[in-house]
Amino acid sequence: MAAMDLRKIRYFFAVIEHRNLSGAAQALRISQPTLSRHMQALEGQFKTPLFVRSSRGMLPTEAGRRLHEGLRGLQRQLQSLQDDVAAAMLEPTGEVAVGIPPSPRSLLAVSLIKRFAKACPRVVVRVIEETSGQLRDLIANGTLDVAITNFHEPMRGVIAKPLGREQMLLVGPRGARLSTRVPTPMERLADLPLILTTRPNSLRLTVETGLSALGLRPDVRVEANTLPLMTDFVKSGLGYTVLPACGVRTLRRSNTVSTSPIAGFFLTWAVAKPKTRSLGLAAETMYDMVCKIGAEMVSQGVWQQPSRAPNAALGAAGRGCGKRAQTDESIDERRRNDPRSLAGAEGDQGAVEAKGVPELMSKRDAVQKSQVLGRNRRPDLR
Repeated sequence: MAAMDLRKIRYFFAVIEHRNLSGAAQALRISQPTLSRHMQALEGQFKTPLFVRSSRGMLPTEAGRRLHEGLRGLQRQLQSLQDDVAAAMLEPTGEVAVGIPPSPRSLLAVSLIKRFAKACPRVVVRVIEETSGQLRDLIANGTLDVAITNFHEPMRGVIAKPLGREQMLLVGPRGARLSTRVPTPMERLADLPLILTTRPNSLRLTVETGLSALGLRPDVRVEANTLPLMTDFVKSGLGYTVLPACGVRTLRRSNTVSTSPIAGFFLTWAVAKPKTRSLGLAAETMYDMVCKIGAEMVSQGVWQQPSRAPNAALGAAGRGCGKRAQTDESIDERRRNDPRSLAGAEGDQGAVEAKGVPELMSKRDAVQKSQVLGRNRRPDLR
């Protein structure tokens, strides 16, 4: 494997991308016979064909696909090391790959990339938008350097630092007349036709787990895996969805949907990086910049300060039951000492940090709030 240097990896990746020698050789600015000899030497080194040659070009064999998957992380490590050495006395160069989920994209993406481009003008930024779970996997396998992710996703193969927690909203059509000033109890979600992501998306699981802890189940009418599709269905009157506030900020401004904060229900955003490899200079700069922007979101009141020990993995609904009882006792104590402490609560008041789910209101308080708000009154879906 000693002869498997960065140049050969780059040549191999170029053939995978272009699916023919001529296009790859042109992109690499080398002759086609030279590239062909390198690919033959590579196949000889692994003692197996890496490509199937046909009229459609060069397609990777199963061995070629496995080699490509295994080399992606190695390529980034080698490139990162090369960039660090070259940048020891210079400004950062090379490439940084960063991931952002759909919900916070409109809030953070442009600001983050503009700042980074100004600070590191010689670095190419590759931005990928995927769900938090997919971004976590891309960090773990070496495709991404840094990603903003939902802290309530299982964090396998990555290190995550909480940035801030955000209010979760019930999002309905404009005619539903939901109010940002009137919180919706968690149990109210069981009465509504819901539009949610498919399992095992963490948002879907947290809604199901939160309702399960109250002995309820969601009435899922439509499953959709993209944010625009979910909100289009909501606007058409098909039902309601549950999203972090940043996911509907544009729609709220345009008054095309109505929203209500879900009492005691929050999502914690985090910044993730690889657990088993170090970041290059440019990637570390990106990581620090994400942390700084997260702190700004908290200081500006867009997000709240993250909990001291937010949970990193989804767990069974029953794991939070013991804490729920303790929380009810603490609520009663606060009520006796200061009756105003629970008035209009929609943040920390009555919140429960069940194992692996965003903070959920205690069952007792949810029932009390539902009685005040009129649990049997179904929002208008016209």
